[in-house]
Amino acid sequence: MTNERSVPGRLFATAHPLFSILVPVYNVRRYLDETFESIDAQTFSDYEVVLVDDGSTDGSGDACDAFAAGRDAVTVVHQENRGLLLARRSALAQARGSYIVTLDSDDALRFDALERLAEVIKENHPDIIAFAYTRARDYRIFSPSRLDMAPGYYEGEGYKAFQTVVCRGKHNNIWGKCYKREIADTDTDYSMHKGLTHAEDLLQLVPLTRRARSFYYLDEALYYYRPNPSSSTASYKGKQLEDLSVALAALLSYAESLGQPYLDEARRGALMQISYLIHILVMSDISDSEKLAHLRTIRSYAMKAGLFGPWCRGLRLDKKIEMRALEGGNVRSLCKIVQALMVGKRARDRRSGALDGGDNVG
Repeated sequence: MTNERSVPGRLFATAHPLFSILVPVYNVRRYLDETFESIDAQTFSDYEVVLVDDGSTDGSGDACDAFAAGRDAVTVVHQENRGLLLARRSALAQARGSYIVTLDSDDALRFDALERLAEVIKENHPDIIAFAYTRARDYRIFSPSRLDMAPGYYEGEGYKAFQTVVCRGKHNNIWGKCYKREIADTDTDYSMHKGLTHAEDLLQLVPLTRRARSFYYLDEALYYYRPNPSSSTASYKGKQLEDLSVALAALLSYAESLGQPYLDEARRGALMQISYLIHILVMSDISDSEKLAHLRTIRSYAMKAGLFGPWCRGLRLDKKIEMRALEGGNVRSLCKIVQALMVGKRARDRRSGALDGGDNVG
């Protein structure tokens, strides 16, 4: 049974703010001050904050209460640990804003993020706004976070461009989006997915994409994504594949409802997600025998899900090589391929200045 209680602050709330900033919190005390500072620094003031302490044991819950003290626009929900997905759902259930912004508790918003989003809303009123993120504290653009589409407003036939992006599994984070609360599936019961953490963004993005009719792409880095060595995606856990399979089932079902071209895109997108999981696995600090065993399990899932086929020809060359090795069961070769690719990627990131460490607070 969930032991849930809400702790509001006391001053300066509006009944229906433009934005609700949702912050799921679990054992990130060392980063919370910086996250809260980025909220306080916002140049746009018509917002509320909903903090969900998901059973933290490191003082994060107390820090949330301290931040809420004296602020009627901040609400804290304390609950037993239920996982990131249900922490986000708890926050969404409390939200009163017209638009939802999600901020992970070890990340930060650019000081004018809400102001820039408000400008887009005033001019276009899109159902969903997507924006870039950065891994650098000065908010230099991080190229992989950008969408391969022109900035601007998309509706009608143009909205299909965003549907394609989602099916491809690109930019599937929920914290890189601002969306109307009215399109959120608040009536859906996610309790069966207690503990789900990996790919929970994608699982929630699919119904938003299904319900939305318009989209705006803002090609600016409004979000600082911290390279956190203790995050849920920093090392491989067997449950990650189970979580991912839930999200991919939702994605593939949605794509199938749109038609064959979207389904092929979603199959490629699913393989991209599998590749991401494989990279986490290969770079994790576990034995080689464990890695090979997990890779065989991943291969078995991909085969049963029907993810391999002629659509694989449309994959990027490096991903095509990885998936060919996975499909063929060449898991030892796959490990070596991924290790080489990751070394090259990290070198490119550091040369470009896209990554500045991010683990130093203050």
